[in-house]
Amino acid sequence: MDLLSLERKLWDANLAGDGEFYAKLLRDDAVVVSPWGTMTKEQAVPGITANRNPYTRYEISEPREFALGPDGGLITYRVEVHGKSDAGEPFSHTVFATSAYAREDGDWRAVFHQQTLEA
Repeated sequence: MDLLSLERKLWDANLAGDGEFYAKLLRDDAVVVSPWGTMTKEQAVPGITANRNPYTRYEISEPREFALGPDGGLITYRVEVHGKSDAGEPFSHTVFATSAYAREDGDWRAVFHQQTLEA
């Protein structure tokens, strides 16, 4: 199980506006919960594709992976995200993130992702 690699690919796809990668990896019933609200796959893919995300880079630390039976896994980590505001001002924030995956037909599919802002 190498869920950290998948998480990095998702963050990279987010930075690049690669909604197609999200469309392939997210299960149809996937849900994202963050300080900015909740989102379904149907909402997330067009948003990533439109690439309106102000993020410019990220740094993942403290990853921990957990098996949830033979076909399930969970990863939690801390990620510092850097970007630029609409006014072009640099910003950064840190979140604690957790993702749950299910293996289907031999491939991992993202089912759930949650972020909590570090206080």
